[in-house]
Amino acid sequence: MKLFLLFVLSALFTWANAGLVVGTVQKVAGNVKVKNEGSIKKNSVNAGLEMQAGDLLTTAKEASVLIKLIDGSAVVLDASSSVLFASGDTIEQQGGKIFYKITSRDAKNALKIKTPFAIIGIKGTTFVVNATENASVTLKEGLIGVTSIKEEFELYRKKVQEEFNSFIADQQSEFEKYKNEQNKYAVAEATKEFDLEAGNRISFSGQKVNEDAWSKEDDAEFERFEQLINAFK
Repeated sequence: MKLFLLFVLSALFTWANAGLVVGTVQKVAGNVKVKNEGSIKKNSVNAGLEMQAGDLLTTAKEASVLIKLIDGSAVVLDASSSVLFASGDTIEQQGGKIFYKITSRDAKNALKIKTPFAIIGIKGTTFVVNATENASVTLKEGLIGVTSIKEEFELYRKKVQEEFNSFIADQQSEFEKYKNEQNKYAVAEATKEFDLEAGNRISFSGQKVNEDAWSKEDDAEFERFEQLINAFK
């Protein structure tokens, strides 16, 4: 009986999302493919294509694509990336690097980004999710919630202290640099979920999470994506 009910609920969910338009392809560079729900065939993507719930979008090497969601948000897939538009409020990033510029939403309509390492809740912000081997999330604006999909995170938050910032600029021995690198984090916190504030980056190694301050490399990364969006216009 339970299996039958699960089947019915699954069928109803699929029916409710069938044909639901979640966004439109604005610009395409390189080889980009889409696989519709229930299909095994991948089709080429061109500007103007409407993305529907259940569509899986993938980019090849040196390819990229800009998607405009129905609320005006922008999603840019970098090379060798893949994302499933599960529904109007859920995106599953399966790999690669993706830039999100999400318009303001209320709590009821918050967007969820599911990744292999965490679930990210968004109400309106700008950030990059890297779902490669060096998994990370870099937040430029706003606030996002990060929830574990497994056991608790071992969260190491950055220490915000004048002393640490001052000695980073000084010349140090290799041993001192190593020692200070180990001491820049606060005591580990075991938690299933936490908030990430603007101007910070978190990196994942299994359930271990390190929080670090925004860097010049992050500036360059966001500038690259912004330039990509401008080039698409």
